Formats: sequence, C-alpha cells, structure tokens
Amino acid sequence: MASSVYSRTLQKAADLLGGRKKLARILRVPMKDLEAWIADEVKPPLNVFLRVVDIIIDETGPASESGDPGDPPPPRDAGGSWRTRYED
Repeated sequence: MASSVYSRTLQKAADLLGGRKKLARILRVPMKDLEAWIADEVKPPLNVFLRVVDIIIDETGPASESGDPGDPPPPRDAGGSWRTRYED
C-alpha cells in the first residue's frame, strides 16, 4: 500500500529538520503519536498536519526566486506532463 499524503508529509518534515525526534519536539507531540502518523496507523489532527506543511514551506523557501511575486505561475501542458513529476 502506498504511503498517504500525511505520512509522506510528516516524513519529509522530519528529514528537513534532521529527524523524527526534532519534529516531535517542535510539534510538541509524543513520539509515539508521530510514529503512528508516519506509519499510517492513524491520521494526524488537521492542525498538526497544517503546521507540518508550514514547516516544509519555511524550510524549503520559495519555489522560484527569479520571477516577480505578482507574476502568474507558468502555464501547464494540458496533456498532464506535471503528473509524472508527482506520481510515483
């Protein structure tokens, strides 16, 4: 079974921060809860998940520094070429 978006997001944040212990400390959650969420045993609370998304955004920075913030995003191919990048 494929990992859920919750599990993948939590693991990505842990990787960016240097480990699961650090992520648990920042989120102020018990390690056993974090481990259960990453293992897809239960879904994390929405407020925790959104904090994890914020952590990832903060740690990775803006997607592109080259364009004007007011510029619209580049157009996508109607054939769906963006899907191959995100579907594994």
